[in-house]
Amino acid sequence: MLLIVTRGKPNNVNNLGRLYETLREREIPYKVVSTLDANIIKCKDIRGIIIPGSRGIGIKPTEPQPELELELYYLHHLPNIPVLGICHGCQFLMTYYGGELIQYNSYWIGSKDIELDLSREQIFHGEERRQKIPVYFHDLPVITPEAAKAGVREIAWLTRFRDGRRHACAFEFEKGRVYGVMFHSEAKKDTRPIIYNFYDRVCSASSASSA
Repeated sequence: MLLIVTRGKPNNVNNLGRLYETLREREIPYKVVSTLDANIIKCKDIRGIIIPGSRGIGIKPTEPQPELELELYYLHHLPNIPVLGICHGCQFLMTYYGGELIQYNSYWIGSKDIELDLSREQIFHGEERRQKIPVYFHDLPVITPEAAKAGVREIAWLTRFRDGRRHACAFEFEKGRVYGVMFHSEAKKDTRPIIYNFYDRVCSASSASSA
């Protein structure tokens, strides 16, 4: 079972409806959690956590944000479970692992040219190196020296961002276990295999290792 950690309702920004559709297409079991539930963390069949996009919650790295306690709660109580952060989830993970965000006041929207690091076999298995994948976000995550020292690495890049330059848009936060992407692969049928790779390869490898 995958745990979807969000207080959001489906809308055109968070793509939750398409995420749920992606999982139902493959009959992947999932549960949406929007409260701090002690019974959930006792479940033995949780194979992975997805922290999806969010509308209305901007990450403020230097300020306390009680509204993020939901994500912190499940990361703290399920410390060895594979995690995939999508958009908001990726921004959250970057700050959680010591990185920072370049902040903008407007959304960056559309299907953008993205280059994947195909050496990341588990998460990008079978994918084309260059793809057009939808994005919908304000702030861009950036690896700091502190985060790099902790092992955070870039694994995909926007070939041309707002400033016309190449920038990272996906990250491996813990090798083979924790990933974050700033694009919405769940939004298009031909890019949904990235989500399936997380379940089939990352979560399965972790489950086998634990066993």
